[in-house]
Amino acid sequence: MLKGLTKLRKEILNLIERSKVPLCAEEIYQNLDDKPNLSSVYRGLCYLEEREMIKSITFDGNTRYFFKATEHPRHYLYCKMCGRLEAFDICFANRIQKELEKKHDYKILDHIFYFVGICSECRKKLSEQ
Repeated sequence: MLKGLTKLRKEILNLIERSKVPLCAEEIYQNLDDKPNLSSVYRGLCYLEEREMIKSITFDGNTRYFFKATEHPRHYLYCKMCGRLEAFDICFANRIQKELEKKHDYKILDHIFYFVGICSECRKKLSEQ
């Protein structure tokens, strides 16, 4: 599957695969050995996503975060103040999947689940103000 990937696309894919949480394009750019222009990073991400090697999610309506397509679990805590992401592995979706499929006549192929909140560090900062 890596055949035909440019050096940049391979490096982007490797960064995403090694990360425990989804990464935005700017975070990927900052961690690249060679510094191409940011538009090259976005094109590489688009290429990888179109070929279903990675997937993306938006937590705040603006920033897209990228993660490996085979990653399980895809369950996250997202701090709406600082943007911190944390993965968690508690999954209850599998328990309700069959019920949802039957009730809605739907075949569920995948899921991503996240909570939006405020992390302990940001709550501490708020209480100090």
